Amino acid sequence: MKPTDQYRLLPKSSVNRALNTLGDRWSHLILQEAFLGATRYEDFRARLGIARSTLSNRLQSLIANDIMEQRPFREGMVRMDYHLTERGRDLLPSLLMSWAWGVRWGLTGPTMPLSLTHTGCGKAMLPEMICGHCKEPVTLNSCRYEDGPGAGFEQVAVQRMHRRRNSAGDSPATIAATMEPADLIADRWTGLVIGTQYFGVHRFDDIQARIGIATNILTDRLRTLVANGIFERRLYEIQPPRYEYFMTKKGMDLYPHALSLLHWADRWLAEPEGPPVIIRHKPCGQPVLPQVVCGHCKDVLSSDNLTVRPARRAKED
Repeated sequence: MKPTDQYRLLPKSSVNRALNTLGDRWSHLILQEAFLGATRYEDFRARLGIARSTLSNRLQSLIANDIMEQRPFREGMVRMDYHLTERGRDLLPSLLMSWAWGVRWGLTGPTMPLSLTHTGCGKAMLPEMICGHCKEPVTLNSCRYEDGPGAGFEQVAVQRMHRRRNSAGDSPATIAATMEPADLIADRWTGLVIGTQYFGVHRFDDIQARIGIATNILTDRLRTLVANGIFERRLYEIQPPRYEYFMTKKGMDLYPHALSLLHWADRWLAEPEGPPVIIRHKPCGQPVLPQVVCGHCKDVLSSDNLTVRPARRAKED
């Protein structure tokens, strides 16, 4: 298998598969609203302020990927509503991790819920991730990776169209002030750039080669990540100036979200030979079993024991 003008060989990645399947920021926000109870087309449009053409496109993509489905509003009615499938509902842990990360780091945008309450203990809380085997916290430093049975390379289509996240005139302060969790977590290229850090890839050319990203898009994403305190630059060559990129504490705190996406993709998007990467939890030595639990009582969270207070919409103010 050789790279061509239309395809290039890249390391197999479950997170890459997840990000390609889930789409972009708008798809993430649509899923968020579905978890918050939206089912009608007009509800999604009003809550998100999204163009009809964009909403229709993203909904059809989520349906095609078996994440959402259409059902008649009532038996015999023409109107169709939109509901999460089993595959879609299984994305709750990744959504909870993105919300928790946003609260911890002050990125609480207008679409985020006002509170999360575990009905089991009755406490408003922030979700946490633990290993289901040893019940110890899961962090970047508590995990290590090894090649899985599905490790190797695959042909990935070269994407010709790339969206810049910010205009050339945006200052770092402006970028940081307008960032929400969905902007970092749901953007495919940003997510892939962050993911290279987990494998010790720090230099521009190495990042580009690993994920097959265009130079201008990589420059744009690195600039955004540095401006938001996710990455920091370290000079390693003076003439000409060259930098390596490393995750800050804020960036490392995104790891549970990335792990939840990997776990979801390994369950729903796996190839017959198995996962490309196995993540082991150092305290117990087992392949990590990520569980999202209540920050107070440590019970596993689910849609059945979680009450979410939706964001306050403009019309409610």
